[in-house]
Amino acid sequence: MAANFPYEKSFLQQLQADNKQAQTITQYQLTLTDFFTYEQHFNPTYHASGLLADISENDIKAYLDMLKTQRQFKTSTLNKSLSNLNGYFSFLFAHRTITNLPTFAIKGQPVPSEQPVDDWPVQLPILLANEDLHVYTRAFLLFTCKSFTVNEMLAPNFYQQLQHLTFSAGEQVFLEKFKTFLQPLQADLNTQDLFLKQRKRGVDPHLSLAALHKYLGGDSQRAGLPLKPVLLRQSFVLWVLREHRTTPLADIMTILRLDIASLGYYQNLLRKQDLRRLKANQA
Repeated sequence: MAANFPYEKSFLQQLQADNKQAQTITQYQLTLTDFFTYEQHFNPTYHASGLLADISENDIKAYLDMLKTQRQFKTSTLNKSLSNLNGYFSFLFAHRTITNLPTFAIKGQPVPSEQPVDDWPVQLPILLANEDLHVYTRAFLLFTCKSFTVNEMLAPNFYQQLQHLTFSAGEQVFLEKFKTFLQPLQADLNTQDLFLKQRKRGVDPHLSLAALHKYLGGDSQRAGLPLKPVLLRQSFVLWVLREHRTTPLADIMTILRLDIASLGYYQNLLRKQDLRRLKANQA
């Protein structure tokens, strides 16, 4: 069977080795097949040579502009297309198949979200069901909404803290997928912990904070959110405080797992946020 785009077999094998979801791999295939079909028709230099070296940054931009102006792609869909193209060309660049990375200087566009970052926990069910997001990204979002900090999530034996929590039906569906993803890693690394390296490097099997940031950074465009642990933790706490203004403080401290000093800090942040919103509405 003829390939739909250059190095299709080896690239798809790499995606599978990276434990990408089947739906995500399909999206890569669709994007790349469409892109190279477009290049064959509208890039005469590439059409004549068939060489990847004849695909430039301007060719990538022209394709994305076509998606925007002719096919009316939304910003989030454009960003996914760019992310897929970047993943493919980065793979080729890393394996020295190409010497220049045509997507290097092209940045995704900010996604206008119906839900601002202040209210991102409302989107959790949608985010957990989004197969385009890595399971570590989705697990981080879920556990953030269970009031855990990123340092707690990455600590050894964190899984023990989840045994007495209640999860919704949608959350349980995701956790089953997370469990399936983790099983071979846990068996290979001889641990029940949750955030683990996908490749054995060094003695410690646990994912580092820097490594988690890479997963989150790669998924930010797909999620339509700035996936920064400190920002999302703060936004979650403030969201809970807004939603529970009349709830007794003792109950709030239990929900958020905060001591009285930390709760006071966030309450002060909420007052400042309320004041800014009031002034904005009066302007």
